[in-house]
Amino acid sequence: MALVKAIVKRNRAAITIVGDDDQAIFEWRGTTPEYILNPDKYFDSPFDTHILEVNYRSPRNIVRHSQNLIKRNTRRVDKRIRASENSREAEIRIEKTSNFAEALEYVHNLYKTCVVQGESPSRVALIGRKRSQIIPYQIYFASKNIPFYAAEDLQVFLSGTFDRLLDLLRIKTRADGAQSQNEIVGSLLKLCDLVKRYLLNKKDRESLLRYLQRAEPATMSDGINALSSYRGPLKGSNTGGSMSRSMASPIRLFMESADVSEALLVLSEHFEGLQVDFGKAADDVFFTDPLFFQLAAYASTYGNDYDRFIGDIEQAKEQLAHTSSFEDDGESGSTESQKRLMHLMTALRAKGKEFDTVVLLDVVDGIWPHKNAKSDYLDIVIEIHKDMGRTDEEIEAMLNSLDAAKNITRLGEAERRVFYVAFTRTKQRVVMLVTSRFGDKETTISPYVEELGLLD
Repeated sequence: MALVKAIVKRNRAAITIVGDDDQAIFEWRGTTPEYILNPDKYFDSPFDTHILEVNYRSPRNIVRHSQNLIKRNTRRVDKRIRASENSREAEIRIEKTSNFAEALEYVHNLYKTCVVQGESPSRVALIGRKRSQIIPYQIYFASKNIPFYAAEDLQVFLSGTFDRLLDLLRIKTRADGAQSQNEIVGSLLKLCDLVKRYLLNKKDRESLLRYLQRAEPATMSDGINALSSYRGPLKGSNTGGSMSRSMASPIRLFMESADVSEALLVLSEHFEGLQVDFGKAADDVFFTDPLFFQLAAYASTYGNDYDRFIGDIEQAKEQLAHTSSFEDDGESGSTESQKRLMHLMTALRAKGKEFDTVVLLDVVDGIWPHKNAKSDYLDIVIEIHKDMGRTDEEIEAMLNSLDAAKNITRLGEAERRVFYVAFTRTKQRVVMLVTSRFGDKETTISPYVEELGLLD
């Protein structure tokens, strides 16, 4: 901002600000719509506002419903957006499935209809709110040899923590087979590394290793019992073996999981070293948005077949390594087949793009809007201020300030803008997938569907 103001001043230039406050979806990175809403405040000069009110891209009903939604935001310029006179209606569909497996089957059938047979709008995008929603579809498509473009990067698949997660699943697959004492002890140490927030330090590791070797466990169950009885140094105080038992209990739950899905949920709920942690996210993107919820729902189709599940993930990693991103496919496309492939992306990456068919994934409350939006924002703010050397008292005062309160209340409007962008990417058809249950958790349809004016 300072640089732009300096250039304007040096050249005695007029400045034109172009943008859409309703599509300002990167405010969490500092790109506030305030520059559009109140330019006089930032440039110390008066501005004239000109609103372009004809939407030449979107179908008539998409414009109408999207305006119903976005007008609920108060932090915006009021507009009377209308579709162009020659605009037609799009197909808008709410598809309800009873579980994640049915959602996968629906998307697969849509692919066969749209892309393979070409019987309906063929350029298809699957758009999620979070990257973790997309990963199961990447794995599924790779296992079915379905070609696709992935607008999201490979960071989570290349994550060292994601590899350690797969190692834990491999430990589970070997548990019932014959193992040497060294293999059992090595597996237990890997589990201990992730059951708490941080890895074992060198001193604790060496002490626990010697103890477990002396215990000579013949099975993983023997090893867990030995861990529970350990009274040596472990994560600081281990008075009466309290830390040993607090580590052994979730490890036992994991090893006794009935299937792949349950094992992933146990890791998500009871292994602190695999949970959201913005302090560690700078070094490993896995901690920004651990993918357990959707991955566990996807894994329900595998039952107890850990080997096939891990194999399909490895196949997906291999295919993704050779998959062009959306940006590389060419908007014009060198061949017709390229333009007819599936595209997977988050709403943030979908901005500025358009497709014949758009499938919005998991249009349920808690994802649209995302349940962690407020807590994510607070965690990020706290981590940033800790890195700046602020004391806890200073951070608390900052959070209690008027500006912080305003930012938190703005998160609801920011989430609505993200959905608005995703919904308006379609040219001919939009499908909102509503899965009624993820595992043992029931869902409710997103409030945005009612705000669109699509519910009676």
